[in-house]
Amino acid sequence: MRIFALGFLLLWILASPVLATSPLDTPMTADELGCLQKMIFFNECSGKKEWLTTWNPDEAFPSFGIGHFIWYPAGTKGPYKELFPELLSFLEVQKEPIPPWITALPERVAPWPTREAFLADLPSERMTTLRDFLEKTQGFQAQFIILRVEGILPRMLATIPETERPAIELKFKEIADDPKGMFALIDYVNFKGEGILESERTKGQGWGLLQVLQEMRLPEKKEAALEEFVRAAKKVLENRTRNAPPDKDCSKRLRGWKARIKNYLKISC
Repeated sequence: MRIFALGFLLLWILASPVLATSPLDTPMTADELGCLQKMIFFNECSGKKEWLTTWNPDEAFPSFGIGHFIWYPAGTKGPYKELFPELLSFLEVQKEPIPPWITALPERVAPWPTREAFLADLPSERMTTLRDFLEKTQGFQAQFIILRVEGILPRMLATIPETERPAIELKFKEIADDPKGMFALIDYVNFKGEGILESERTKGQGWGLLQVLQEMRLPEKKEAALEEFVRAAKKVLENRTRNAPPDKDCSKRLRGWKARIKNYLKISC
């Protein structure tokens, strides 16, 4: 089944310009890309520059940029996909100068061994330089997020039994055919991942896009697909909170997660 092009994404939105970058040859217009960038920045960082460099108290790694891309410290391995080094490589291809202190690292791993060391370094010149760099390249970061999503359907289908694939593909298309729904797909993948990694599961249950599509019921009316996606996403996130071990308690975040998902129904720029 042919999935509609990303070029139809957010055509209904009053867009804002991309910050300090020129768009690459993507299927999205510069205005559409600017709107996506603005909304991801708001969702992940509340639109605040200082939150472009973050290390949450219940996590073993810092995250960076509008997508809160993970960067593991040396010797640290986690269940989530590390994306900040991939973003840096993407930006190098776009001829964006990487902060010199990063290029001088012997290995491209996060230089802070602990959250305490990270927090102590926040006022430093190198962190100020990093935040300036991340603010300047927001447009390219949005393009990097889009590139992650372009091949997601085949990747998801490859991980499930053949008998389940037609239903997942149909649900994906039902969402993707709605411009608001396409934003929801892009944002949810950036927010909670694809759902195909065994490491991103607790008690055998994942919380990524695949699990949301599996939880979805096909609505009788096509225009109700996004509402059903939102319901299913909330249920999946509730399951994640319920299944989380005590040292990974995320119950305090659930309300914010649900608010973010609900906003898929009223996207605006």
